[in-house]
Amino acid sequence: MNPLDATLQAACPTVMVPRYEELTLLNDDSHRFLIADDGLYAEVRRPWIHAILKVMESPIPLPYGQPPRLFDLNLHRRALVGGLQHFIRRAREVSPLEHAAWLTYDPVEGAVGYVEPEIISRSEGHIKYHRPDATPRCLPVVDAHSHGILPAFFSGTDERDDRTDDAKMAFVVGNLDKAEVTVTMRFIGFGLSLDLSEWAASILHNDPIANNSEMGAKNDH
Repeated sequence: MNPLDATLQAACPTVMVPRYEELTLLNDDSHRFLIADDGLYAEVRRPWIHAILKVMESPIPLPYGQPPRLFDLNLHRRALVGGLQHFIRRAREVSPLEHAAWLTYDPVEGAVGYVEPEIISRSEGHIKYHRPDATPRCLPVVDAHSHGILPAFFSGTDERDDRTDDAKMAFVVGNLDKAEVTVTMRFIGFGLSLDLSEWAASILHNDPIANNSEMGAKNDH
């Protein structure tokens, strides 16, 4: 095998999902592709998340197994909600201008932090800001920005920017002139996305759906 191909395959391997035994999941900070009976999946593991996302359907049945359904957030729910609520309060203060912040994760302490990045430019319809540098004790995990008095949605600029990110959650809040804001949220990884908007709205409004264990977020602390 060409050394360059060997390097690429070692950095991002592809595994056929076994049909007659359980798939051995990643146990370190890495990622890979999985070929299953119904298509292609991506498995990503970082200190704050372990997820398997479907990339594409196969046009024909394949002689492999099915990966487990997995989306496990290693973030304490109260800290995550507190960080998002603090961001919403700060965004109200500067509305109708847009605002931005990052929630970070310290894998040593298991703590969620809050960072307001340097703003390059902003108005009522756009914001441009720097992503904080990742360190072993400060991993950027939630990219949050506001839309002022406009509804929450992912713009074309968001779509382009999110394609370049390794793994993160993106959060947008809007209608900040109203008592009840609108929110949208998604997980981004390697050009793939998973909509988390219903879950985000539920945890912010303390809805029982927030206790759904499939999300894997910690319930306390």
